[in-house]
Amino acid sequence: MGDLPRPDYARNMRLIGHSDQGGRADGLQVMVHRGFAYVAHPWSGGFTIIDIRDPKHPGATVFVPAPPNTWTIHLQTHDDLLLVVHALDLFADARFADEEAYCTGSVGDAVSGADARRWSAGVAIYDIARPEAMRQIGFFPIDGVGAHRIWYVGGAYAYVSALIDGFTDYIFLILDVSDPTRPTEVGRWWLPGMNRSAGETPTWGQGRRYALHHGLVAGDTRHTPAGATVA
Repeated sequence: MGDLPRPDYARNMRLIGHSDQGGRADGLQVMVHRGFAYVAHPWSGGFTIIDIRDPKHPGATVFVPAPPNTWTIHLQTHDDLLLVVHALDLFADARFADEEAYCTGSVGDAVSGADARRWSAGVAIYDIARPEAMRQIGFFPIDGVGAHRIWYVGGAYAYVSALIDGFTDYIFLILDVSDPTRPTEVGRWWLPGMNRSAGETPTWGQGRRYALHHGLVAGDTRHTPAGATVA
């Protein structure tokens, strides 16, 4: 295997190439599109593009830094578009230094709207027809913590989990990206009790957290699970 790292265990698979991702060892999500890998980093503060057209010999890397206090930990590629989340870097926020605070309480209540201009919140859209000359062409802003996960497999709509000011946690957001330079919201969904700004009151009680983590869409079916964590 030469200089390749040796896996501790592998079955019906073999390692043929390796990239150190430009010296950034962390990776949370990887999308591969037309011979390039797009790697979202949870701690390095941005995402990396890697030339893997020759998978045995990965080529150059390009690092795209996130704005201050912002994480870009999830992304999606399709139709020569790259969609990247922008949200408050919760891993670096002192309010969530204890992971239990993140898992058992309302993130929306913990992060006040007054804080929301310290970071970038929304969905950035890039033209990746030429990965070596990638350029941002659109941005959908979110008033609040920001976007978390995206489901986009082409077409007019992208499906986003978003934490918007006035809500207790992440809700389901539908964006029209048919014009990627001007993404617009066309729908949203949440559990009763999540919309505090409308006077709704949560019924799930202390020590529980309900949020949309990741909406999955197939045709006209939307699977939008709400996660509950009990202390």
